[in-house]
Amino acid sequence: MKKLTMLRNCLAYSVLWVLFVGVKSQTAPYKSERKYHTSTLINNKLYILGGYPVDTVGKDFFYLDVSVSFNTQNLLWQDLSSMNIVPSHSDATSVIGGTNNNTLFLYEGDDQTTNLIYTFDPQNNSWSIPKITVGFGTKKIILTGIVNDNGKMYLWAGTNHNLQDQNDMLILDTINLSFGRGSLVGAPTPTNGYGATLLPNQKIIYIGE
Repeated sequence: MKKLTMLRNCLAYSVLWVLFVGVKSQTAPYKSERKYHTSTLINNKLYILGGYPVDTVGKDFFYLDVSVSFNTQNLLWQDLSSMNIVPSHSDATSVIGGTNNNTLFLYEGDDQTTNLIYTFDPQNNSWSIPKITVGFGTKKIILTGIVNDNGKMYLWAGTNHNLQDQNDMLILDTINLSFGRGSLVGAPTPTNGYGATLLPNQKIIYIGE
């Protein structure tokens, strides 16, 4: 499982590199660059959601099938925007989780939205708003979600809507649909916009200012 997680991460990073190198020359429907979106690799499909296509917050939702050969000058994007129930947003974060480890979990901390968590089922191409029955959640943005092999999504730091950096650790159990808090013993100072990676020993390494 650990090797599979690391392989999935490496593939995602490789595809993202291709995405940002090639996106300027793409044909319709995605001609422009994109920033502050989420990207999630599920079953060899890279799902891109939200963010800014140039200067306007978008509601776009599309994917690239990386299991087949593709030309970086003409990527075959598949548009799912018509079925997207997530409000326009940016600076969110997402992971793959759930009981069968094949569901997209979006943590959307924008204060313009009512719901904190959205899920997408790639088998049925359907969105839903899960009922979180235990614990609590806090809205914050500009953070990186990391999910471990037990389906727990770690949401450290970020920025609240008073533009104050945080250093709290929220933990979303994507299997039991509950929120909790992690220990802050020895935690770094408040920050946002960092990088995070799950190591083989299930520890998370955070890199940023």
